[in-house]
Amino acid sequence: MEDIPQMGLPELHKETGIKENKNHPGFLIFKAENVSDYMISGNPFRNVMYGLNFFIEGDGEINIDFNSYKPCKNSVHFCCPGQVVTAKGNFTNGIGVIFQKDFLLKPGAQQWIQSLPIFSRFLSSPVVEMQEKDKSLFHAILREMEEEYYSDAILKYDALEALLTLMLVKLSRLFEKSKGDKISADAQHVITLETLINKQYKSNRSVADYASQMFMSPQHLNRLTKRNTGKSVSELINEKLIIEVKRYLTYTEMSSEEIAHYFSFYDNSYFTKTFKKAVGLTPKVFRKKQKMELQSNAVSS
Repeated sequence: MEDIPQMGLPELHKETGIKENKNHPGFLIFKAENVSDYMISGNPFRNVMYGLNFFIEGDGEINIDFNSYKPCKNSVHFCCPGQVVTAKGNFTNGIGVIFQKDFLLKPGAQQWIQSLPIFSRFLSSPVVEMQEKDKSLFHAILREMEEEYYSDAILKYDALEALLTLMLVKLSRLFEKSKGDKISADAQHVITLETLINKQYKSNRSVADYASQMFMSPQHLNRLTKRNTGKSVSELINEKLIIEVKRYLTYTEMSSEEIAHYFSFYDNSYFTKTFKKAVGLTPKVFRKKQKMELQSNAVSS
């Protein structure tokens, strides 16, 4: 089966030219100047890491799952595993921190990362702006990270784990402050639901089943998702499903029938009807439109 090219640590080491450390390959810090032309020329790739991208200066555009963002000066962009990303433009000054979900080794670390609001797409946009005092704090942490990363000091990766944990805590607090209120218990339930949907959406579209996994009734789960996102559980499941279908229509050569079957639609007419209801176009028309836009962008670059 044809899939979207992945961008993980091996690929990033190749694209940035930074030597991989075989002793602990779950972390990478790099500057904008290290990024290859391939990564900022509109080529799509499926991100398989968690990413923190600090934009200091530059004029570029990032597209994540068919939403475009133009990172402003002194902003931070968050990226999650599974997203399809294209980047284009001139990113002249910035720092990227990329890590695998198992880089933090403390008990419960993976669940902790998934619970952070900065990595929830149901609750937030993937960009937050830094004030001047924030900029000084994060630049200080980044400088320490960079020094540790390129050093041969004892307990190097313990220090990087500690600095990354501090960075994630501070960014989560900055995110919460930017939204004007604290992350509620309801919002944490939405993040848990998002984690479940991301793992199960291809085969599980039952609201009752998701509610059962979260030890609550379907009615209660629907009420809290409506309160926090404005959408029902079914809408959130369908939103995730449609985004992934869009990815495959745009970035692969799989036929509509193959894509429908891959996402557990065993009736192609129902697949077409579901997609058109969500997007306003049939899969065939959507694919044609996206391919034309990609060709146009390739010519303009």
